[in-house]
Amino acid sequence: MYRLRSDVRLERDPAAAAGGGGWRAVDPALARAIKLGDSDARLLQALAGGATPATLARQLRQTPEEIHTRLAALARLYLLQGKRAQLRVALQAERTGFAKQLLQPAQAEPLEWLTGADPPRHACQGTGTCCGATFLGPLTDADAARVRKLTFGTRLGPAQHGQAAAVLRLGVGEAIGPEQILESVHRDGREYLGMARGQDEHCLAQGQDLLCDIHREHGSAAKPVACRLFPLRFYRSPLGIHVSLLLACDGYQRARAAAGAWPEREPEIRALLQEGAPAPRLTLPFELTPGLPLSSVEWWQLRSEFQAAEPQQADAHAWLLAIVERAHLEGQRRSAALAEGSEIDILPRLEGLAQALAQPQTTLAPQRTAECADQLDQRSHDLLRRGARHDAERLADLRLAVLALQDGLALAPRGNFSATAEALRQLSDVVANDVQAHIALGHLDAGLRTLTRRLLVVEALACSLARRAGRAEVAAPDTTRALHVVYRSEPDIAAL
Repeated sequence: MYRLRSDVRLERDPAAAAGGGGWRAVDPALARAIKLGDSDARLLQALAGGATPATLARQLRQTPEEIHTRLAALARLYLLQGKRAQLRVALQAERTGFAKQLLQPAQAEPLEWLTGADPPRHACQGTGTCCGATFLGPLTDADAARVRKLTFGTRLGPAQHGQAAAVLRLGVGEAIGPEQILESVHRDGREYLGMARGQDEHCLAQGQDLLCDIHREHGSAAKPVACRLFPLRFYRSPLGIHVSLLLACDGYQRARAAAGAWPEREPEIRALLQEGAPAPRLTLPFELTPGLPLSSVEWWQLRSEFQAAEPQQADAHAWLLAIVERAHLEGQRRSAALAEGSEIDILPRLEGLAQALAQPQTTLAPQRTAECADQLDQRSHDLLRRGARHDAERLADLRLAVLALQDGLALAPRGNFSATAEALRQLSDVVANDVQAHIALGHLDAGLRTLTRRLLVVEALACSLARRAGRAEVAAPDTTRALHVVYRSEPDIAAL
């Protein structure tokens, strides 16, 4: 027998009352109000009256399968009586405590470094990758005020021996003014300021030597926080600030080799946090999938087990497969412990990941692959006609990756390509860098699906780049380029 939680109230939605419809489930224990349609409201009313799944099917004129699906959806929202909802309510105190922790300054939080046998790391090599991002921001208010006051004398004046980079971007003889150096974009109803890009898609403050004029003329501290941040990436959790990387730098191969130990960067990182570097918070409580919650302590333990599965020699596929298998077992155990009846079966959506890791060509349907390749080809040509060469090349390489994935291009034993030790390490960096925190931004199963797709596309593109160069061995420059393309193209890849 299924029941609505006794502390949940079903009432008309005041916001929709004027329109003559709309309900909501008010949940004081979880501090939320869930909007409901009329059919969902009737279902909850019937549950409150003691209806069984069989009577629900008759009353609502739905099939048993439809009723089972809707009951499982209510269980995922923790609206039904049972151990699942009891655990979620108990974990609300952890969520509340984390909300209070977030009131503390980010720069005062403990720092949690990437771990492992040889963790990803980075020391800037001046490749200018960060100067050619699609959006160079967002800038803090202090950034914008400071940059507007700066002068850029090095590249002003008549062009010599061809046209200087700044003049090419702005037009012959034009100087960079305080308003031209910034641009605004609108996203999700908000306006954000960033550094302006020229016709060659790079920042107007970047010189022909790929280095930054702000840095050259005014010092590193004068650059916007977003520029000094790349490729660092921060997340807030109950353990503090987790530090990881955006593996999109064209110079990652050299930057990794030149980097020192992570703790050496603590003063730099705390300064960035103090100046407003973004640090998105992880979502609490953690969930294996919607409806399977676990405490922070349980998540840290599971994450430690993921880390302990790292092979002695870099093998991203074996490592990720071990993580997927461990997550599957934990999902089965947790689902059984929180079972509410035969109509509700909630498991992490991990099906197909093991097969994809073993047979990359099964990842995409052939027809869908062809459609994606055509779309990417068209977009690449459109960008090239507009002069956006770098983004055009990135999408052209992404198209190459999609086709390579369909062809099953992969490293041995799944494919015919070997790889250098440096290339294998960079592939493992995808797992090491993202598994610790990034997948906890959403649900564990969704994160593992994203991580699997990311690894397969990186590997396929690296193999394709090696083949294009006439090699049967993937080298570090191949994986560096593949990492750049894939991490810069995440919205495009998600559409696949």
